[in-house]
Amino acid sequence: MKRGIIIGLVVVALAAGVVAVRQFRGNGAEERAAWRTAAVTRKDLVVSVTGSGSISPASQVEVKSRATGTVTAVYVSEGDRVAKGQVLVRLSDPDAEAAVAQAQASLQSAQARLAQAEAERRTQQVQTARSIQQAEASLAGARARLRSMEAGSRPEEIAQAEATVRSAASDRDLARANHARNEQLFQQGFIARQALDQTAAQLRAAEEQYRIAQERLRLARSGATASELDEARASVAQAEAALAQARAARLNDQVRAQDIVSARASVVQATVTLSNARTRLAETEIRAPVAGLVSDRAVEVGQTVIGGSSTSGTPVITLAVVEPLLAKVMVDEADIASVRSGLEAEITADALPGQKFAARVQAVSPNSQIQSNVVQYEVILRLAGPTEGLRLGMTVDAELILLRRPGVLTVPREAVRGEGSKMVLIVQDGELTPVPVQVGGSDGRTVEITSGLTEGQTVYLGESPASPTGTTPGSTQTNPFMPSPPGVRRR
Repeated sequence: MKRGIIIGLVVVALAAGVVAVRQFRGNGAEERAAWRTAAVTRKDLVVSVTGSGSISPASQVEVKSRATGTVTAVYVSEGDRVAKGQVLVRLSDPDAEAAVAQAQASLQSAQARLAQAEAERRTQQVQTARSIQQAEASLAGARARLRSMEAGSRPEEIAQAEATVRSAASDRDLARANHARNEQLFQQGFIARQALDQTAAQLRAAEEQYRIAQERLRLARSGATASELDEARASVAQAEAALAQARAARLNDQVRAQDIVSARASVVQATVTLSNARTRLAETEIRAPVAGLVSDRAVEVGQTVIGGSSTSGTPVITLAVVEPLLAKVMVDEADIASVRSGLEAEITADALPGQKFAARVQAVSPNSQIQSNVVQYEVILRLAGPTEGLRLGMTVDAELILLRRPGVLTVPREAVRGEGSKMVLIVQDGELTPVPVQVGGSDGRTVEITSGLTEGQTVYLGESPASPTGTTPGSTQTNPFMPSPPGVRRR
């Protein structure tokens, strides 16, 4: 409602002005007033600020030597592109080579000692396990015999012993009969002496078996004697001592385990020493820490290089990181407030006429610089496309795109009136008609119209003295736009 009242007041004021103009013209003024007009056109609206500067790398990396030695080869020259890890310079360091050879020998020796210790331990473990098994079996047997003696013979055992005696007596009697018969046959000359000797041997064996059977029967009936029990107990004690000795051998196995741990530690230490020696030797090959462009080469073949840390070593190569490639330009303080990260930009160079390079704003310096009493700020642009032809340090101009409106309706800035609500005066059939409009962006000379007008309409700009040829309402003249603000370019 309030907006409608404001628009109405503006329309009334403009109408009063139109009436006054008509009265003035009707009164026959000596100098006729002419209308300045322009057509509503559709075009691309671009608002930008400009800056000048030069091409810069993303960073400069000074490659220094950590090794001390004599330069034997330099593989790059200034201007060469190198990949990350590429060998740039090679040095000769006899001390580093000798350290690697010594470390390798120490490692081999430590590995041999470890292998020997592990083999000895395995052999000892097998022997210890076998000794323990034998001692445990002997102890079990001795304890079983002692328990049998202490418990005495069972009736079944006595009966078995008696049966054995009877069997042995029968065998003895049979052997006696055979031998007696052979004696008669030998005396009569029917058999040889050998047959007689054989039956005699069989008789003696049968008598011995009978004696043993009788002794076993006696033992079964009477039990073990005190001396036999003492002997059995001594056998048990002896078997227990042998088992304890076999188990004690495990302590030696633990000692060997400590030897193996020590040998392994020696191998680890020798491995670390060899790794450090190889690292030192590898430092004689100076490699590119990053991909980039060789901007400076500080050494030649035959030159002695003194090694050190990353901060104290001898500089050998300087690399410029050119991916991404940057442009650092200076922008006036009047325009810097509109510049922000991510804005599109176009780079041009006098050395490359007709070429444009796409870029984006990467950063805006918070610190100002004064050049020729002009306050400026550095803006860093990151080139986003092909950069063929651009070289480090090349002078360039940058156009930073603040606003881009393709194919929009536009009118000159003078045609738009009002502070809050905007309107323009349409020229139609010699009459001025106020029309409310919505505006968009502006480059300072041209204003975007988002609603209210159509392409081809004629808008009123203002009054000017009549030209000698005369100007009629509705005629379109070239619009003398006002000068551009500092640092602003229109197209």
